[in-house]
Amino acid sequence: MNLPEKAEDTFIQRYFARLATDDGAFGLHDDAASISVPDHQDLIVSTDTLVADVHFFAEDPPAKIAQKALRVNLSDIAAKGARPVGYFLNLTLPDAFMRSDEWMSEFSHGLQQDQSEFNVHLMGGDTVRCANTGVITICAYGVVPTGQMVRRNGAEAGDRLYVTGTIGDAALGLLMRKAKLHGLDTIDQDIGDAIRALDPQIKRHTEDRYLLPQPRTGISSALLAHASAAMDVSDGLVGDARTLANASSVALKIHTDQIPYSTGLEILSDESILQRICLTGGDDYEILCTVPAGQCASFEDSAVAANIAVAHIGHVKSGSGVEVIGNDGKELSFSQSSYDHFS
Repeated sequence: MNLPEKAEDTFIQRYFARLATDDGAFGLHDDAASISVPDHQDLIVSTDTLVADVHFFAEDPPAKIAQKALRVNLSDIAAKGARPVGYFLNLTLPDAFMRSDEWMSEFSHGLQQDQSEFNVHLMGGDTVRCANTGVITICAYGVVPTGQMVRRNGAEAGDRLYVTGTIGDAALGLLMRKAKLHGLDTIDQDIGDAIRALDPQIKRHTEDRYLLPQPRTGISSALLAHASAAMDVSDGLVGDARTLANASSVALKIHTDQIPYSTGLEILSDESILQRICLTGGDDYEILCTVPAGQCASFEDSAVAANIAVAHIGHVKSGSGVEVIGNDGKELSFSQSSYDHFS
């Protein structure tokens, strides 16, 4: 007697089996995956959950939603000095998405594009249909030489503080996206007025950075060789700097005139409401790290070789907390230093 194939099995084979190219994924036909770890390597694992209308808009392009979900995890792996290898995907999506061949095909294609770009493979996961809010959880893993994972707790007084790329693009991009989808009246008036004054090219650039983070996987070897501590910037530069300082039991001093902004945003003043958003808004997915003073030149050379921009934005000192020094030499204060799910 021939029984019909389960709908979930058909769904998985249609949209995700082609992504499971590693032998250990068994074509997504088994209950678990088999992961082989090379000799003298540690397995580094990280997971992040994205919720519709919290981390992405339900109206965002499906391919971009998929890529963002994967890339925020790859950012964590890169910050540990690890080479990304694979990931598991848990999907909880409304019926309207799961029954839309167009939506699911675009979502799957986005993952396929990034698997090619970052040389990772889907290893397994789960799919669940829900009534309303979509939730996407990815668990990514990578490898690093045994005992060499770069943690948050290694910064020491005298180290220099660096950040990759540019800060604040995605936080502004979130506002651009919200205004485009739901109208400027959904944004605080002062912020809306500041956004209107921005160049259209900057608006497009920041929205793109919100939709599609750029995980700095190429900096991993430089972190392994030179960084004393590192983490990715996901909840806002100031807040994440405080997290690193607390983990290392040190203080960090940041100078706003050394923070890297995209072209067109470098003119933001210390009094600008947009600068505050750039420093505390999050979604940067850049890497914040500390480097011993004697290794800074080598670290910068390694970053150049990897074609990743790094900026020296401050230093580590004894004490606790984070000081942010404005252009006038005075310390800035923030009512909220980062995005907080529990505030």
